[in-house]
Amino acid sequence: MKKLLIFSIIVLLLTLGGLFYFRSMIQDESVKLTHDFIPENSPKKAMAIFAHPDDEITIVGTMRILKSQGVETGICYMTRGEAGLNGNIIDATMLKSLNDSSLKDLKIKLGQQRTGEVANVAKVLELDYHEMFDYQDSGIERTPIDSLKKTIRTLIEKHKPTVLFTLDDKVGLYGHPDHRGISRAVLEVFQENKTSPNFSVKKLYQVTLPKDMIAFALKISDGFKKNYPKDPNKGLPKADICARITKYGYEKRDAMLAHKSQRPTFDDTQPGFASINPYIYYWVFDREYFHVIQ
Repeated sequence: MKKLLIFSIIVLLLTLGGLFYFRSMIQDESVKLTHDFIPENSPKKAMAIFAHPDDEITIVGTMRILKSQGVETGICYMTRGEAGLNGNIIDATMLKSLNDSSLKDLKIKLGQQRTGEVANVAKVLELDYHEMFDYQDSGIERTPIDSLKKTIRTLIEKHKPTVLFTLDDKVGLYGHPDHRGISRAVLEVFQENKTSPNFSVKKLYQVTLPKDMIAFALKISDGFKKNYPKDPNKGLPKADICARITKYGYEKRDAMLAHKSQRPTFDDTQPGFASINPYIYYWVFDREYFHVIQ
């Protein structure tokens, strides 16, 4: 019994040591850690704007931190994600055999499913509001940017957020053109209006990743391997701040599980998230990083 106890302790120590080492290899300790996203003496209101349902997974922990601080939180999606077909909806071989009418019907069905998934995510995050629009998924590049900007300005005028969250306009996290298009529209609205006394937004936070985590993603994720820029000068913007999210690991996992139609995507970018204890998983992957524009 004593030998078994000693052996168990040794295994535990080796496991913890391995986790510490792995965590140190992917996280950037030089990036300022903060939970202060709302400027002092400003209304406690935060809004995120994304292209697709499931893009909000990048900021789940941060949104929960803000909620715990009494901040009004909301997320707006420009599309319903109807182009995000994967193995949970239909086999890839069958997809190729569909005619235009059948494919259109399938996309409508998926858009409806993902709308319901977003409603479940809103409950997990305890959002004060969420809104969805019908811009064409995988068609943002062909959408006039003035139309996007008009919708974004209307959302800001309606909800009056003090801070905005979105993905970056340079890469679109891993190279998705819809991500870049929406984020570029958000950035332009912010830059064009930030000096106006009637414009509520004081800061814009763009989701990004540190270099070591990008390198790790390029090793494990087919999406990153396929779409991330090969030229390092065209990569994600630098991380200015980060939030530690371990406390909200369970909520992050539950939000991901709520997007049932997109499980293959999460298994690609965050393998093991559903099977490993969330506290342990998000002790290793314990930070959400942002590039700050103000």
